[in-house]
Order: sequence, then C-alpha cells, then structure tokens
Amino acid sequence: MIRTKQRARRMTRMGSNHPYSGRYNRRLVFDLIRSGGGISRRGLVERTGLKPQTMSNICKDLIDRSLVVETIRQEGARGAPQKELRIRPDAGCSLGIHIDRDGLLGLVCDLAGRVLARETARASLDDPADTVRAMAEMATRLRGATPAPAWGVGVVMPTLQEADFEHAVGPPGWGAWNRFPVAEAIEAACALPAIIENDATAAAVAELRAGRAMGLTHYVHIFAGHGLGAGIIDDGMPLQGYWNNAGEIGLLTWPTEAAGAVSGIAPGADGLAPTPFSPDELAALLGRESRELAVPGCLEGLYEARDSILMHWLDLNAKRLRLLVSLLENILDPQTILVGGHFPPVLIASLIDRAYPLLPSVSARSGRDRPRLCAGALGPDASAVGAAMLPVIAHGSPDFRRLSFMRGRSRTLDFERRFDRVAGAPTDADPADADPADADPADAEPLS
Repeated sequence: MIRTKQRARRMTRMGSNHPYSGRYNRRLVFDLIRSGGGISRRGLVERTGLKPQTMSNICKDLIDRSLVVETIRQEGARGAPQKELRIRPDAGCSLGIHIDRDGLLGLVCDLAGRVLARETARASLDDPADTVRAMAEMATRLRGATPAPAWGVGVVMPTLQEADFEHAVGPPGWGAWNRFPVAEAIEAACALPAIIENDATAAAVAELRAGRAMGLTHYVHIFAGHGLGAGIIDDGMPLQGYWNNAGEIGLLTWPTEAAGAVSGIAPGADGLAPTPFSPDELAALLGRESRELAVPGCLEGLYEARDSILMHWLDLNAKRLRLLVSLLENILDPQTILVGGHFPPVLIASLIDRAYPLLPSVSARSGRDRPRLCAGALGPDASAVGAAMLPVIAHGSPDFRRLSFMRGRSRTLDFERRFDRVAGAPTDADPADADPADADPADAEPLS
C-alpha cells in the first residue's frame, strides 16, 4: 500500500554535522552557478558567506568532476581578466515525461534546460503497467539523443490517488492508477532514479527556471488541462502541503454564477459536471468529443470565427478566473499569477483579457513591475519541461528535500544517496568517504 507522507509528519530540522554541511554547501554553490549564467568565485563568496578557501575547494571539486567550467571574461584593456564559473550543460541530461489522457509527451534536456529531443506516444491509461512499458521505450529513445549521462527521469500526471477520500477527487479516467507504485515501476523499467509530481507543479517549476517567472520567488501557475490545478512556488520551491495536495483548485465549489450548471452542461456518468476550464467542459458545451478539440487548429478556427458557444465558455471561465485570482492573491500573496495548460495561446490570452479588471486584493498596488495575471511562456510543453528539471533540482539544489520524493512509492527511499550527482553523499561501501569540499588544503586556489 502506498503511503505518501500519510503517517504523522514531524518537522525535520537537519543538524549541521560536518558531512551534511559539506554536501549542502556543494549543492548551494552548484545551484548558484547553474542559475546565475556566469558568476565569479568572489561573487559566490559574497552570495553564500562561505570562506574563500572553502569556496575554492568546492569549485575545484566541481571543476574536477566536469560539472562546472571556469572561463575568462574580458572586461576591457585595463585590469586583470575576470574568471567566471558556468555550468557544463553536457555534463548530464535529464528526462521529463508528461502522462496525460491523450498520451505521453517526453523530453530530454541538458543541465542548462535546453530541450535536446522531444517525442510523443500513445498509451493506455487503463493499464498502468503498459504505460510504464511505453515510457521505458520512450526513455531509451530519448537517451539516444545525447551521450551525456542521464541524471534521472521526472514524471508528471494530473493526479495520483494514494489515499481514500470521502468524495471523488481528480479528473475521471485515472482509477487504475490508485495506489500504483509508479515511481518504483518506472525506476525498475528505466534504470534511472525517478521523481513523480503533478502537472501543475511541474509547469510552475518550468516557468520559474526557464519561462515567464524567471527571477521570481513566490508565484502561482494555474494549469488548465483535463483537470485544474495550481502550482504554487514558495521561496523558489514548490509548496506541497501536508498531504502533498496543495493547489488542488479543481475541487473548489463555485458560486452559482460561476458554476457549470448555468451553462447547461449535463453531469457525466459519475454524476459530476466536467472540470472547470477543461477541454471536457468546452466539448460538452459544443456537443463534441474532447479529442476533436485536440486536433491542431480546431480551437483556433472556432475562435477566429468567434463561435458563440466558445465565447460563452470564455466568459464563464473569465468569471471563475477573476474569483480564483482574488482568492489566491489574498491567501498566498504571490508576485504574479500565470495561466497555462492544454489550450492554444490565443484562448489563454483571451481568457486573461476577459478576466480584467481583476477584483480588489492585496496584490492590487501601485508600482508593480509586472501584471497581476498573465500567460505562461512555455505553452502545453511546460509540464514536460518541468518534469525534466526535477532530477536536476534533486541532484543539485540545497532545497531538494522540498520535492515529493515519496510520491508514488510503497517503500521508504534514501533519497540523499539516490540523488547525489552533486552532493557526493558517502556510499555504503565507503561510509567514511572524505569530503574534499570540506578540506582545508594549503594549495587552495585564489579567488578571482
């Protein structure tokens, strides 16, 4: 039986013992170099507060292991040339797979987040084991796109039922995945460490590190797919919640003027109306199958013709979005809210335009440098891109424990040892493994 943090949770406060401090510092430096686009050792000292000798040792270790490269940046004729540390994008790669009702989307990215290869495949959601086999075959093909070692695979999906709820939660069609140990099945099939996440959170991570939310620390990504979710970024990392269910906004109860009933949508076989904002809801209004709307150009054509039913659907969901933004802003106080998902950019833009003017909230203030509500930059690929970023974060961020490592697992995972490409955690074979970043050799390289 899968238990994802179902037992009584205790606040974890890590001690500052010597080995742990060294691994934390190494992750910290690597993450700053990876996200900084070029930074000097002196700049790293200023950002971290570490001693210059300690910084030199950490940088030397990362360079020796070919994770980082040091280059010279010319700054004019005067003064010594400035040395900069940059990530080596080809030092590794990471796979991301988005499982959705329409099939699989897979990507492989380098450590800088550049997409090296992309492909789609069909899969049967009624048979998780068959889907895992399809993902393993996809992973093999994607890994062939680069000789770089794979750091892991991130897998994202709209829902993962790991507990008994009083009421139905999540989009329909995922019953076979209830309590399925998907992380362990994928690790066995792909021979790679795996991280499972919901698609809204993954999309939020992608926009944070490679999209419109770059440079932000607190924001919300509303993801409109077959389900409705909110990826919440708090202090630069995903906010998971006690039960890993933070952001399940598709379960909100809407007031009468924003409820699906006013649009004349009949309940489905489960007695529930289609998820708000979803292609299923729009298809029900149009009297079509949702797969018809997925045909490239279909929704764009309806919008170009200003189809009256589509316009009504946009107006209905603009009312919902206006209310949703007010709730999220007053509860979470984000820097901005992005909207993305399965819909083409023209529909996302129209939905946002119709939501303005927004309701009063704590975010309505003068001097803002970006709008309160805007579209994401990565489009429908955002979740897969975010999935590919998860293993890199797990291996190379000092805040990696804020990821959901136990999601989709039936057994406890020693994730410190599983994800140690940067940290260099001691192995079972050599528990007393020396930590070169903590050493204090006499030949420490000077800062530049």
